[in-house]
Amino acid sequence: MRRGFGMIIALALVLAACGSGPSDEALRRNEPPPTTTTTTMPPEGVVIVTIKNGKFSPALLEIELEKEWIVRWVNEDPPREYLLTSRGVFESETILPGESWEFDFSGLEPDIYRYYTFIGNQRVPGMVDTRPER
Repeated sequence: MRRGFGMIIALALVLAACGSGPSDEALRRNEPPPTTTTTTMPPEGVVIVTIKNGKFSPALLEIELEKEWIVRWVNEDPPREYLLTSRGVFESETILPGESWEFDFSGLEPDIYRYYTFIGNQRVPGMVDTRPER
């Protein structure tokens, strides 16, 4: 008896979940929802590196300068702020949570560009490889 009762509850939950959807009123208005889970693509030539949980994603970025030449670092790691450094190449402004910073690699020779930031005394590395012969 207990097993049958549990199965009935599970079936009811599955049917309720499958039966959910937009209301009839929302369908009549034929408007997109106010929020979506889709993300917009970055502009042409821009590659996104996210900073989250004290890590770069991707940490090892390979780009083709003919297609992508700007790297945008986006800080998705509240409450931390980051300062990116690549010796002799760039030093970012402080990137606050929710903000971003960009660097244009198009004026540089194809090479491996290593960069880093610090969380306390821990150095967090990243790399941008622009060499065409990888």
